[in-house]
Amino acid sequence: MWERFADLVVAAGGAVRLKTAVTRLHHDGRHIDRVEVSDGRSETVQAGHVISSLPLATLLQRLDPLPPPDVLAAGQALRHRDFILVGLILDAPVTFPDTWLYVHGPEALVGRVQNFRNWSAALVPDARHTSLGMEYFCSVGDATWSRTDAELLDLAARELQVLGLAPGARVEDGCVIRQEKAYPVYDAAYRGHVERIRGYLARFENLQTIGRNGTHQYNNQDHAMLSGRLAARNVLGERHDVWAVNAEPSYLEDQPIGG
Repeated sequence: MWERFADLVVAAGGAVRLKTAVTRLHHDGRHIDRVEVSDGRSETVQAGHVISSLPLATLLQRLDPLPPPDVLAAGQALRHRDFILVGLILDAPVTFPDTWLYVHGPEALVGRVQNFRNWSAALVPDARHTSLGMEYFCSVGDATWSRTDAELLDLAARELQVLGLAPGARVEDGCVIRQEKAYPVYDAAYRGHVERIRGYLARFENLQTIGRNGTHQYNNQDHAMLSGRLAARNVLGERHDVWAVNAEPSYLEDQPIGG
């Protein structure tokens, strides 16, 4: 999907820059006029509108001039949970019927198992195989994060057998993906920190923040995509509150269907 999205952007005259970091956002207190980026070499891009999905603390630190100390402190106080996905390729076309399973028992460290084939057959290019994602919730620097890729692959393969989710299947290959700041942490003080940051960012007339990290909200992918779509519509002249996505009290996963 995202490859197709990128193709449409390019076809419409836009540019998609991968592996390019935003290093500085220059502003006059009300308007961000240019953005410095780097893909190994630095470049300055003139900014009409800025839509950011950076973690809020990262965004604040890259503003030039920097925000006031209390706003920077609010950003630094926000916490995140990190994440490792160990992808395993099995020599079996079918394992279990679910798209994902949460694991709560003490016999394994894995917290969730994704069955990509059951999301879509297109996610597994070879019909003779199955791809599972063994997901580990952790923090950078802890015992799980500090394991090598080889150790994580071995751990995931062993735990898959312990859980009995793929009896008789053999692991043929695998990979490890590490994602920092995957989940915003809702502690007792986070809401006040977010409100302080949001109040400061509201002064910028051409800046919008979106997605899970851009609003420090536990958004699913559909929410994150919706916030991006609403931000794009705002650029075109509409007026949507991007921060309201997934903030309504009626959004609860335990609500009955139709409730």
